[in-house]
Amino acid sequence: MFESLYIAYNRIKTLVLVACVTLIAFLPLSLNLLLDESERQLMSRAANTPLVIGAKGSSLDLVMNTLYFDDDVPELIAMDASERVETAALALPIPMYVRFEARGNPIVGTTLDYFDFRGLKITKGRQMAVLGECVLGAKAAERLGLGPGDSLVSSPESLFDLAGVYP
Repeated sequence: MFESLYIAYNRIKTLVLVACVTLIAFLPLSLNLLLDESERQLMSRAANTPLVIGAKGSSLDLVMNTLYFDDDVPELIAMDASERVETAALALPIPMYVRFEARGNPIVGTTLDYFDFRGLKITKGRQMAVLGECVLGAKAAERLGLGPGDSLVSSPESLFDLAGVYP
């Protein structure tokens, strides 16, 4: 009886207490769901990539740059490494060069084997034919409002380098 009088008299305190207990109960559950979904999304691309070769340094930077075109650019290695992998028949080497950006989107230099490896198809336009042409991802094309035949200039690496470096 006294408990119900206390609850009725201290409504705000009771609501705050119930909200805190509810938050404490559901926070670990929601955090677990969020982390599971993040892991699933990150692992979906990594599971299909059996081997990543790069220069000595941070393996995390290498993987994030190679799989998701994000993070710091790892130290470069020579194309000779790709040729050695192919000669040894260890795997199909697909060299990647991810250093430049165009309006916040990464420019990925690679071979045509990458399209087959990831199962990518060109839905509009045609495959690259000459130096300087690129294939734009669907999400990037939508964000930038670009289509086949449009041009896109790479972003300068620094504010004071207006001429830029030709990627």
